[in-house]
Amino acid sequence: MSYGGLLKTASAVAIFAAAGLYGTSTANAADLGGNCCADLEERVAELEATAVRKGNRKVSLAISGFVSHQVMFWNDGTQSDMYIGDGGNYGSRFRFTGSAKISPQISAGFLYEWQSNANGIQTMNQLNAGDDLGSTIPGGATANQATGSIVLRDSTAWVRHSQLGMVKVGHGSTATDNLVLIDLGAMGGASTSDSSLYNGGFILRGNNGLLGSATTLNWAQATRGHESWDTSRRNHVLYETPSLAGFTVQGAVAEDNYWDVALRYAGEFGGFRLAGGIGYQEDSKFNSAAQIGFGTGGLLCATNCDVKTTDVKGSASILHVQTGLFVTGAAGKRELSGSNAGTLATTYSGPDLKFWYIAGGISQNFFGVGKTVLFGEYSNSQGGLEQGAFLGTAGGYTNNVGVTSTSSEVTHWGLGVTQYVDAAAMEFFAAYKNFSLDATGFAAPNASLNSGASGVSDIQTFTIGTKINF
Repeated sequence: MSYGGLLKTASAVAIFAAAGLYGTSTANAADLGGNCCADLEERVAELEATAVRKGNRKVSLAISGFVSHQVMFWNDGTQSDMYIGDGGNYGSRFRFTGSAKISPQISAGFLYEWQSNANGIQTMNQLNAGDDLGSTIPGGATANQATGSIVLRDSTAWVRHSQLGMVKVGHGSTATDNLVLIDLGAMGGASTSDSSLYNGGFILRGNNGLLGSATTLNWAQATRGHESWDTSRRNHVLYETPSLAGFTVQGAVAEDNYWDVALRYAGEFGGFRLAGGIGYQEDSKFNSAAQIGFGTGGLLCATNCDVKTTDVKGSASILHVQTGLFVTGAAGKRELSGSNAGTLATTYSGPDLKFWYIAGGISQNFFGVGKTVLFGEYSNSQGGLEQGAFLGTAGGYTNNVGVTSTSSEVTHWGLGVTQYVDAAAMEFFAAYKNFSLDATGFAAPNASLNSGASGVSDIQTFTIGTKINF
């Protein structure tokens, strides 16, 4: 038999089989979805049962977030150790986002975001390591920094019109949130202008080696008073204008007599990329026993309380696109006014809390795997102890409110590197930071803070960590 005849015979068999499958043998075709494939159908059903599904086809759904962990070495002049945790500038989180088109100009959407605060480095101190934190809130952490738990960061819904702007409602970021964190250099987990995120829970230790208790004043309070410069998330309604020539305006009102407004800009020209923002916020409590700020501290008001804090703050960053050279800066001023007829029946007459921060460096893809960021930083903060003491967050440290001789100043400097790995949506970072405090007019149960007496020992931290996005 020739090869040609063999091929013809094979072709005929194939044609006959195809005709039997797709033509006259409808019963066999039906069998493919019946008993012959029962195992396959069962497996498909199992996979469908474990798959993440949307509730409908009209609203898109995306799941994203990141996981970040860090190793921190620290030395306060008397004691040193190594802690492992997360938090700091990054706390591992996951989010659900969705959006839908109502018309060519109108869209709507939502955001749900949670954060894991297992062993947050911003809450660690000399008396606890990461494993000791459990579900407590040590070192003066705010309630949304509770450790060993999953906390809700954002739960908001929004509607946006391309020409009229956006309205958002729910629990989450108001107008001034993240306003001091603008950074085109992409320093990432190695740095933020809110520097106490890297050592805030650590207790001030005197140069005489004495250390107070877990409730004693810590570095976060010395640096930023009763709360962070990065605005806390809260229940609010927010409006945002459409972008005009790179500018947007946001304004929000929130529960408990809070409101804020911010102006932001982002643009690029002449080979330079620019971004910045400035904002104002006002927070007050009237005739309320509620407390805000660190743990059981904050605005301690029993009756007839009219204490009010106002912040003016912002940041700006510039990047030369071709060379990768960048400069980032931030600053803020917090005024405290009013009387407290509760624990402290007096009127605040201390100084305003002020801070400024600057960082600079280079951001370039030197090795082909992603950008390498090298930078140096410096910050200065004044008035943290005075405002913290008046608002009841001093934990045993006292100053005679109204005495002009009181003062406090924290300075910090650091060096860092961040390496991005684009193929894995990942970054690695390392940073060294040194913090110093000068204070006068304060006394403590176990150690004097006065610069002329014992003084406070510097604290140094060295942090290495990683973050991977999904």
